[in-house]
Amino acid sequence: MKRLTSLFAIILFSAAAVFAQDAKPEVEYNSVREYKNRVFTIQNRDARTIASAIKLLGSGFKGSDLNVNTELRTITVRDFPENLAAMEDAIKRLDQPAPQAPDIDIKISVLIASKTPLPNATVPDDLAPVVKQLQSTLRYAHYGLMTASMHRTKIGDGIEGSGVAEPTLLGMVASQERPIFYSYNLHRITSVTSDRSTIDIERFVFSMRVPLDIGGGSIQYQSVGFETPVSVRQGEKVVIGTTTMRDKALIVVVTAGVN
Repeated sequence: MKRLTSLFAIILFSAAAVFAQDAKPEVEYNSVREYKNRVFTIQNRDARTIASAIKLLGSGFKGSDLNVNTELRTITVRDFPENLAAMEDAIKRLDQPAPQAPDIDIKISVLIASKTPLPNATVPDDLAPVVKQLQSTLRYAHYGLMTASMHRTKIGDGIEGSGVAEPTLLGMVASQERPIFYSYNLHRITSVTSDRSTIDIERFVFSMRVPLDIGGGSIQYQSVGFETPVSVRQGEKVVIGTTTMRDKALIVVVTAGVN
């Protein structure tokens, strides 16, 4: 019985020794090896983004370290030579110039529609198909171009513009004391499809302030306009908004192209 007890104790001791050996902290692996220090300079991308991507390539042993300096655009690493080599290779592949964002041309045209003829009204040839379609769907027979403008922007950016409208198209007499103000704001281009066929605009806001005679020689400005998200196919002319002003209507047409 004592012999069995002694044998069992030896087995337990041996098992404990093996377990203790397996459970040794990995830091002891570093006792016979030396860390090296390396400073990587990031040329094209955000150093924090690169550091996050290569962090798992480190050994993880106690004493190894990785620090980022965003001002100097550097990543300083203390680790084993093979880990430094792996990080260097990864940085060469990751630290590449970002693809250049394409230029996006936006043309904004504002039409005035009326049931009666508009004095000196003209419509450019490129908008003639749009006007023909509007005549078949809206109750207005006559159209004239109030203003048109071109803008160049990029994904993530927006555009804005403002001006004073030509009053005769609105059936009003030109007056310095009673100008007609308009403004528009394309808040942000959110995306362009991979084939560059469609441009998505987060929000487009158009507003116009029209003076109204309220009697007694006084005027009061009326605000008209609209706000809407927009999706435009490249090269297409899209009617993105319509608002009425007494017997007339204001129509905004947007054309977009990617360069």
